[in-house]
Amino acid sequence: MRIMQIDRLWRRGSRVNRYMTELSNLLEDHGHETIPFAVRDRGSEPSPYLSLFVSPLKVLQPFRLPPWEFALSLARVFYSREAASRVALLAEMTHPDVAHLHRIYIHLSPSVMRPLVERGIAVVMSVHDSKLVCPSRKSFRDGGSCFRCRPFHYAHCITGKCIGSSRLASIVGASEMLAHDLLHAYTGSADMFITPSWFMADRLVARGIPREKVAVVPYFVDPRAVTPGEGEGDFVLFAGSMSPEEGIETLIEAAAGLPHVPLKIIDYGMEGQEARELAWKLGAENVEFLGYRSIDDFRALVAGCRFLCLPFANPVSAPVEMLEAFAAKRPVLSTHVGGIPEAVRNGVTGRLVPPGNVEALRDAIAALWDDDEALANMGAEARRAAEGEFSRERHYQALMDVYLKVKKS
Repeated sequence: MRIMQIDRLWRRGSRVNRYMTELSNLLEDHGHETIPFAVRDRGSEPSPYLSLFVSPLKVLQPFRLPPWEFALSLARVFYSREAASRVALLAEMTHPDVAHLHRIYIHLSPSVMRPLVERGIAVVMSVHDSKLVCPSRKSFRDGGSCFRCRPFHYAHCITGKCIGSSRLASIVGASEMLAHDLLHAYTGSADMFITPSWFMADRLVARGIPREKVAVVPYFVDPRAVTPGEGEGDFVLFAGSMSPEEGIETLIEAAAGLPHVPLKIIDYGMEGQEARELAWKLGAENVEFLGYRSIDDFRALVAGCRFLCLPFANPVSAPVEMLEAFAAKRPVLSTHVGGIPEAVRNGVTGRLVPPGNVEALRDAIAALWDDDEALANMGAEARRAAEGEFSRERHYQALMDVYLKVKKS
């Protein structure tokens, strides 16, 4: 089977990009051909189709552009003629059976969907975040989960300046969502939506997508690529974006009250300055900022940690870092939010606390740090989960069920 993989980027980096490249490897290991389509980027992985990738979007640099060029670039957020024509050409060249879409919004837009449908190509879309129900794609406002917006009604995004704390950016984001709702740009073109959690599946159904068009396929991990940690480890590890919705401020405040517990922080985002200033202000000398780390470095660190701590404040599905920790026999301390409880079973493969609660998080860190027996038992259960419900083969079989269901011939 030939499967087109479409995303904003074709390289490792973010959680979604890591999943997409690992998924492509998984499909190719089973004899399928993957065909990438993305935006041109200096860090793109090698591919014979790079020349067909779409030019970068310049709307994110408005003050560096003349007004006419900014307007043309902004229009691409709603519809990209370049993306539509190039994906059509790639489809004509390669004749894929299925097009698997990921984060196409903003940089590619749903304009890539109609040319695929017109050519009889099955279209499935993985929903990795809240973008189809929230203009900011974070479902986060005022320090906690936010579910104010609903289809055709996005005024709350504007009044809350939810996108980049900017009224203008929020107006653009809300307008984009409304336009695509009116055109049924996403819901009218995808044959199936794939979500990594039942929580996200329920949100899609609540926005009007038929239940039969939503498949739940959790993320996966390859335990063979992860060396299980020996012993209980000697530090706590955080890996993610140092942004409020990922709970970094809550974690630093909690860690500041536990000077005997070393905390190492890997940063995959671009918002780290405020977190560093907070640690300095609180005198948290036990907090070490490691900056960005490659996947190999992350795996080495997770094998050496005592447990992984990801105290999300917004409703996410379980990110791949949690499954990497499971494969390394490391439990996960996280929060009762979004789809996380579907992956982290409280008291079995980790611990869950309320989001945004500094005292509860501090108490949980202290309790886990001092409980070698619980760490060992939960680590063993976590490894079994990585080898079972979150395995490559289980993910492959579930995904193939979706592909075969929607494949046109």
